[in-house]
Formats: sequence, C-alpha cells, structure tokens
Amino acid sequence: MNSLRMRFLSTFDRSFGWMVAVLVLAAILGFGGTAWWSRPALVAAATALTLMLLVRNLVEGRVTILKSPLGLLGLAALALGVLQVLPLPAGLAGRLSPTARAVYARGALPDLARADDPGATLAEAATIRSPASLDRAATVRRLALAAACLGVFWCASHAVDRLQRLYLIWGAVIAGFLLNTTFALVQISTRTDGLYGYCIPGAGAPWWAPDSNDLLDAPAVAALRELPAATAPGSAPSAQLEVVRPFTFGSLPGGVGGFLALGALALPLILALVIHLCSPRGSRESWADRMAGTGRGSLAILLTLLSIPGAFLVGMAAGPWFCVPAALGLAMVGLPALFTPGARVVGLGLSSTLLVALASGVAAQARWDDMTGARPPLEAPDWRGSREVWRDASHIFREFPVVGVGLGAFGAVQPYFKDRDLASNTAMSSLLQWSTEAGLVGLAILGVGALWCLARIPGSLKRLGSMDRFLAHGLIGAALALSLLAAVHWTVELTAVAVSASALGGTWNRWLAGGTDLFVERG
Repeated sequence: MNSLRMRFLSTFDRSFGWMVAVLVLAAILGFGGTAWWSRPALVAAATALTLMLLVRNLVEGRVTILKSPLGLLGLAALALGVLQVLPLPAGLAGRLSPTARAVYARGALPDLARADDPGATLAEAATIRSPASLDRAATVRRLALAAACLGVFWCASHAVDRLQRLYLIWGAVIAGFLLNTTFALVQISTRTDGLYGYCIPGAGAPWWAPDSNDLLDAPAVAALRELPAATAPGSAPSAQLEVVRPFTFGSLPGGVGGFLALGALALPLILALVIHLCSPRGSRESWADRMAGTGRGSLAILLTLLSIPGAFLVGMAAGPWFCVPAALGLAMVGLPALFTPGARVVGLGLSSTLLVALASGVAAQARWDDMTGARPPLEAPDWRGSREVWRDASHIFREFPVVGVGLGAFGAVQPYFKDRDLASNTAMSSLLQWSTEAGLVGLAILGVGALWCLARIPGSLKRLGSMDRFLAHGLIGAALALSLLAAVHWTVELTAVAVSASALGGTWNRWLAGGTDLFVERG
C-alpha cells in the first residue's frame, strides 16, 4: 500500500505541472476562450485539476498553507459575486445598492427617467426582494469563470515548487504569445483575416469555431444596424448588433487587445528567462562554452529571435500610448541587469533590442499610411473612444458605488448611459470595469491585495540569489505591465488573458508568500 501511494505521488508530481501548462496554452489557442464550448471546458478542466490536487494532498496526508491573503481575497471576490445575485430583503437591498433597488422595484433608472422626462411620475416601489446585480445571468457566468481562474491560481501556487515547473507555466504563456506572433506575421504578409487565417466568425466558419454571437460576447464595440427591409407584407423592420472592428488574427478575437495583454505578460518573462539562462552563476567559462555545456544556448537564441518580431508587433498594435506598459515592464527587468556583474552585456543588449523593436513598431504604425498608401495591418486601440467609455463607466460607478452593477453586467448597463451609437461590453479599462461591477467593496479587496504585494516585494527579493532575482524581476515586470495596461485598456475580460494571469499569479503568490523553491532546480 505504501509503495502504491509513493508511486501515485511520484506520477502526480511529474505530470501535474504539465497539465496546468496545457490548460493555459489550450485557453490561449482555443480561440481565446470565446467559442461556445471553451468556457464550459475550461471550468470543467480547472475543477478537475483542483480536485486532483486535493486528492493528492489527502493521499500525502498534509496540506501546505501559504502565508498569503491572496487566496482568501479571491474567495472574498467570489462571495461578493454571490451576494450580488441573491434576492435581498428590500431594506438591505436599498442600503447596498439604492439604484439597483429602484430598477427592480420601479422598473426604471430614476435619474435617467427624470432626465428624459422631468414631469414623469415614477411607479410606486414594489415590496419585493431584489438583487444588486442588474444582469444576474451574466454575473453567474462570470462567477463560474472566476472560480475556475481561482482554481488555476491555487493549483499554480501549490504545485509550482521547483524551477522546471516554473519554466512550464511561463513557457505556456510565452508559447501562446509567440504562436500568435507567428500567425500575425503570416496573416499580415498574406493580407488574410480571420482566426488562424481562415476562420471568419459569422462567414461560414466551422461549427466548433466562434460565430458572430461569440464575437459579441468577447470584448468588443458593437452598433445596432438596421437589416434590409423584408418584402413580405406586414413584416416589421428589424435590426441586429454588429461588431464595429471585427478584425481577428491568430487565436484571439476582439481585435488587438488580447495580443497586447499577452505581450505585456510574455515580453518581460522572455527577457528574464534569457538573462537567467545566460548568467554565469559563478562560472569562469566563456559564454559559448557555458551555453554549450548546459544545452541552454539554443533555447536562449530561439527566445531572443522570436521575441524581437513579437515586440515589433506589440508596438504596432499598441501605438504611442498603449505601448508604455510593455516598455516599463521590459525596463523593470533590464535595468537591474546593468548593476549585476556577468549579466550587464546580455541584459543591456537584449532589453535595448526589445525596446528598439517596440519603438520601431510604434513608428511603423504611425508612418504606415505614408510608406505604403494603405491602412496599417494592426490598428491601435482608439484613444478617443476609450475616453468616452471611461466617462460612462465613471457615471455608472457614481450610480452604483457600494457593490457595483454586478460582475459581468457592465455590457448590459452601459447602453443606458452612453450618448452615442456605439456600445461597448467592456469599460475599456479593467480597473474601471472592476470598479463599476464590484463597487467600493471590490476596490477594497483589490487594494488590500495590492498593498500586501508591494509590502512583500523588498523582503522577497532579498531572499534570492543575484542571478535568481532576474526571474523575480520578470514576474515584477509582467505584473507591472499588465497592471498598467489594465488601467487604460481591457485585459482579463478575455478568458485566455484571465487564465494566463491566474497561472502567473499563482507563481507570484508562492514567491511572495516566502517560497523560493520555485527558483531552485531539483529532480
């Protein structure tokens, strides 16, 4: 029995890191998690991984408890979502969200109704129970996805206990980004549109691929367009929602936003990995001899060669404003290398090359029309349109300040506050969207987690060796780049980005909780 137990634990430890990595890569390559089957499959797979880890802990007879509040804060966010969908008594519902209470009790948004018709008489408030969420179905779906991401976060936190597993998790995110870079290069050079270069949602795509409804469910800006008049007598005019900028490439629908978010995560990790692989670690051999002896030279060269066009495309997709997060993430990794003997040349050379490639992409995007006489193949996010949506999100936050409109409910509420044709199902800022959907309670949860992370970083860096710190700098750079991008653009609203961030967040959580074993090589 003891032999069977040890065999099970050994097999599990060898394969679990691969399973988490496969899940992350599948979420990226599986149409970004937007196809009709993607999210149920993701929830089922994350649940299975979580149950497997629980069984493993039961077999071993012990459970590791990390000294970190991030897991509990994730559970608090789920509890907030559950509270939003519960039908609450009238008094409690009125205190938590007076405007949502008025919507359910009176059938209208009071302030907007009075603005449209100052003389209107609102209906008497019905004495019914009411939830805080204005779209309970969307909140339930978002809860299921958030629980799956929390499961991925927990699995990564407890299972990534050695360097080889850290490479697997990071490698899945990097591979997803580099594969989409390759697809984008091919599609730009051949001028082909569609997912993977052939699958255009709503235009004869296979049954297993995303359709036009999935495009509307992904982060998008849509407009109501009137359909051609029917010739049948007595037919009524009809209209449908259409995505305004439906350009898709690689495996990611929703335009360039998902690619930008993956780039913000992957580019600092690539830079950190290459510096770490090329660092001498006390060896006095030449770089060529050291790389040949360890077998790491080919991997370092491959990552370097693939990351340069990736940085160029990120710059082209971001434009002059949205490239700043990626640039700061790279600088966060490259600058410490300048003060570390043995890593200065590699750190300065590669970080400068990636920053130049990023800037070249921005310049190419700005001058593409003059050089080619055609529109750029990758269009940067619309800064003016984003500011208009930010204004709507701020208005919604003022109307629902305590617990928000409900997780995932922004797209259902924003059309009532906009003053233009276009409607967005995201706030064009993950930070603003979290504020409008979770309110001050959600911001408090986010703030506690951010403050704990900032307080733990200095001490956690001191526990690492000089060369292992580059991996930590990679985590810091990726977290900084994604956080800054999330303040000015949508990020985790795409399922693939949410899963990738959760997996990397698990490694981040283990490191800040005091675990340095994820930077150590062992069998």
